[in-house]
Amino acid sequence: MKDKIIVITGGATGIGYAITKALINNNTIVSIDRNPAKISALKTAMPKVDSIQADVTSSDQLNAAISKIEKSYGKIDLLINNAGKGTQFDFVNSSEQKLKEDIETEISINYSAPILLTKKALPLLKKSKEPIVVIISSGLAYMPIASLGTYCASKTAVHFATMSIRHQLAGLKIRVVEVLPPVVDTDLSKNAPVPKMPADKFAQLFIEKLESGENIMNIGQSAGLNKFSRFLPKTAFKMLNK
Repeated sequence: MKDKIIVITGGATGIGYAITKALINNNTIVSIDRNPAKISALKTAMPKVDSIQADVTSSDQLNAAISKIEKSYGKIDLLINNAGKGTQFDFVNSSEQKLKEDIETEISINYSAPILLTKKALPLLKKSKEPIVVIISSGLAYMPIASLGTYCASKTAVHFATMSIRHQLAGLKIRVVEVLPPVVDTDLSKNAPVPKMPADKFAQLFIEKLESGENIMNIGQSAGLNKFSRFLPKTAFKMLNK
């Protein structure tokens, strides 16, 4: 993949950073991130990245970001909705207020944001010869880890929304890709006591599958979890919640 205008959310950290690093040399990448310190670190590591500071849960800030992209580049060839948030789900011991805050945060970042940003980006995607929308959900969209209950629920929600978006954008010839990662070695999974895929390996597999035309990418453990969740759901749940 080369000579593309790529917009990614959360390109300064984790999976997004690995994808940005893998694509930056041959493409123009605009990374939308919220944290100024992480933006600064990204610019130091990869000066070619065009960074825009914005909160993906803010409609006004996303509107401003899209406006900047339109003025600078006039189109979007590849939109990667990557930004995500995961918090512990302690239903018994958390206060009702904390549960409410965590639910609202995860739903707004993991579910609402990619849908609304894709909607805002449609006019610029239509100007591309081969537009692609990527939504990164999770293998946990198939079966939850109990301690990440609302995170898994938000990823399941965006999993089904992506199917609907793909169907509705087919007439516009906009390719819609869902990526379902395994547990990847990032800050988000630092306390998870399970095997983790290196972020650079994940990015490599993602790009290979994108270039080969795959629209539903079950990467690593997610492929097995998809099958287990359908045919042996009780076993799959027990495996994830030992």
